[in-house]
Amino acid sequence: MCVILTAEEEVKGMSTAAAAPATRARSGSQSKLVLFVIFFAATAFVTYMKNAKIFDPSSEIARHFAPGTLFLIPHAIFAGLALVMGAFQFSNRLRSRYLRVHRVMGYVYVVSVMIGAPIAIPLAARVDTPSLAAASAVQAFGWMFCTGVALYCIRIGNVQQHRRWMIRGYPFAMVFTVARLLIPIPPILRSGFVGIEIVVWTTIALAAFLPSVILEWRSVVPRPATTKALAR
Repeated sequence: MCVILTAEEEVKGMSTAAAAPATRARSGSQSKLVLFVIFFAATAFVTYMKNAKIFDPSSEIARHFAPGTLFLIPHAIFAGLALVMGAFQFSNRLRSRYLRVHRVMGYVYVVSVMIGAPIAIPLAARVDTPSLAAASAVQAFGWMFCTGVALYCIRIGNVQQHRRWMIRGYPFAMVFTVARLLIPIPPILRSGFVGIEIVVWTTIALAAFLPSVILEWRSVVPRPATTKALAR
């Protein structure tokens, strides 16, 4: 009887272990969904608050961007499209159920990045300080480089590295929102262009190295279960 109970317990334990990855996957998908909903709500908010009067020629924001209008429109279209398409690339459900759609959206993302990112450089050169223009160049290069590596990886069939480089690249796009959320903080706002430059350069630096820290964290700090297994 004890043997039978033990066998039943083993089967139950195997079922629980098999169900655990699925539960973690669902939890991860829900967390990503919540993250992107919050992120795009914040993006819509900062975009409206900063650019609500962009079409009013007498407004401060319209006068600020007037010298770079030729570059502003294509940059806004393609960079905005990349920002949206990139979010869908992180959907495991879309990738597993609609692989063709995932691929098409992926190529739209790549093309949008390669057009929208570099246009930000001449735009910034015409409307911002030299420091912010340099920051735009670094941000554009980082975004394009990571996206290019991700494309190369998927073309040679290296799916794991493709995902990792996509994760490294997308935070460069998120700088747009994160920087605009931080700049209105009173102490930063009172600092003028110096405060803006500090925020922009800091968020770009975080976008450059923070994803690698997150990706490698599990290999640096093993899980408790792994530690116990190694100790036996």
